[in-house]
Amino acid sequence: MKIIKIFTSSLMVALFIWGSAPVFSQPMSVTTLKAGFFNPKASKAGFIFGGSYTWAVDQSVDVGIAVDYFRKNHSEDSTIVQGDETLRIKYVDLTTNILPIYGIINIKFPAGIGMDYFISGGVGYEMLFRKEQTYGPNSSKNSRYYSGFKWLISAGLMYRIGYRSSFIAEAFYDGTIVSREKKDEPTGLARYEVDLSGFGIRAGIRMGFQ
Repeated sequence: MKIIKIFTSSLMVALFIWGSAPVFSQPMSVTTLKAGFFNPKASKAGFIFGGSYTWAVDQSVDVGIAVDYFRKNHSEDSTIVQGDETLRIKYVDLTTNILPIYGIINIKFPAGIGMDYFISGGVGYEMLFRKEQTYGPNSSKNSRYYSGFKWLISAGLMYRIGYRSSFIAEAFYDGTIVSREKKDEPTGLARYEVDLSGFGIRAGIRMGFQ
């Protein structure tokens, strides 16, 4: 509930800033599509896709909402060396699906003809859907859901390729930690956390409409 309140408050502030902008009588909307590579601590590195829809406050700032999607299948195993042979024993298969929804603000700085630097920040809500298949004498199959407060920061470069379109490239850091609660532990209420923080890079296209 606290996380939802934080996200709602952040979105209301973003909408207030947009609504109070004096520059545009009809604010320009900006659609951004990005794809890249993300390396969260709780999973192997993999591809991340996402997009955002924002409204221009002025020529340098836009605010709005964004969504990303990350999926990775991987296995974990152990290695035993026996003479000239190497034995690999797989003990778990993991499927990780990460889906965040968050408010975002982008700030641009001139970098030359047709180019801009930018920094971005975002806060919101993140969901983790994880499937685990273990092997061995105590094999099991589980599906688990985690959620939590999301935050990220990024910086990058925009290069204008058209009147209202730009190519963008960025590096980002995501500091999200999600959790779930299990109430039937003998010692009481147990809380399990998964650290999804990590670095990533993305590239894409940014398109403005008015």
